[in-house]
Amino acid sequence: MALLRGVLTKSSPIYVQFAVSKFCNLQCRMCEAAQARKDERELSLPEIKKLAGLLNKLKAGIIILTGGEPLLREDLAEIVDIFTQRGLQVRLQTNGVLLTQEKMRQLLRAGLRELTLSLDTLDPQKQDRINNYRGSWEKIISALAVCSKVLPRRGNMTGVNTVVSKLNIQEIPSIVKFVTGIGFYSSLIPVHLNCDTQNRFIVRADAPEFKFNADDAGIIDKIYEELIQMKKNNYHIHNSFRFLKESPNFLKYGKVNWPCDSPYLYFSISPGGHFLPCVDMPGTKSMLDDDFLGTFYSKSFQNAIRESVEKCPGCFYACYPEISYFCRDFRTMVERFWQWLRIASFIRQPVSYQELHRLIEKIKMDN
Repeated sequence: MALLRGVLTKSSPIYVQFAVSKFCNLQCRMCEAAQARKDERELSLPEIKKLAGLLNKLKAGIIILTGGEPLLREDLAEIVDIFTQRGLQVRLQTNGVLLTQEKMRQLLRAGLRELTLSLDTLDPQKQDRINNYRGSWEKIISALAVCSKVLPRRGNMTGVNTVVSKLNIQEIPSIVKFVTGIGFYSSLIPVHLNCDTQNRFIVRADAPEFKFNADDAGIIDKIYEELIQMKKNNYHIHNSFRFLKESPNFLKYGKVNWPCDSPYLYFSISPGGHFLPCVDMPGTKSMLDDDFLGTFYSKSFQNAIRESVEKCPGCFYACYPEISYFCRDFRTMVERFWQWLRIASFIRQPVSYQELHRLIEKIKMDN
């Protein structure tokens, strides 16, 4: 229903990100989320219940539990239960390093059905370098094996997030082959950095080694042309064709060609419960205030948010443009519906940890 309301009204929140934890167990070189939020507190369970009730009144659709790293909260299963009991579809976004079979089963009992893990390369040393954490790659592969074993095998849209940067652009097709081979879906997110810009964002880091330069334009175009063809050939790429076609312009020039629909179709919530236009923009209004519902629907509040959004040079985080595309671009809407039908009928076969390693080695040898 939230999707339908969003499409019809263009002003009903479909997608809400909640940074349930301010802490992270990794120090990824392109991310400053934990550092930027170090002075915030985290909401207690009673406060999260109040927040969930508010989101229910706002008729929100999907709540993404992110961070930092959500699995650092020992009460995460209780948090999932709070949101699911109020009719919200919950999705977990995790780096996967802390995910165990026991934790996964706890989350499933609480109502979680899908999640997204992060994997940026099939090279263990490169992943560990990106994450600033020795052994992170092996832990992520172990987490994928857990998900493959425990998650529902039919109609499940578990995703693997990959940040596309100068460090891994040439192996993106191989990552897509790997993710497709295990029955999950790739979500390819152009790298967002705070390099060479007057705009400072919350979660972006100044990491020049990830940044493309003018000499990289050819390889960017080549890889994305290959990805578009792979999607046409039914490889599991969750991104829409429009997103794939427009990603190169963001990676090469920082240009975007879509209108942000915050706060109407999506917004974010900080660990302390503050309303944010998106994960990268600050906010000071607490969503726990008794008068927040009225504030949210007031013209003055929405106009203030729109004013700040319109000053933003734009982003290409997959979640935001994809929802705008879905609600405003008929072709993308039809594409999404066909994809959901394919996902609903797809039965995934479980893949063990050893089989994951063998698949990776095969893909490397084939290349």
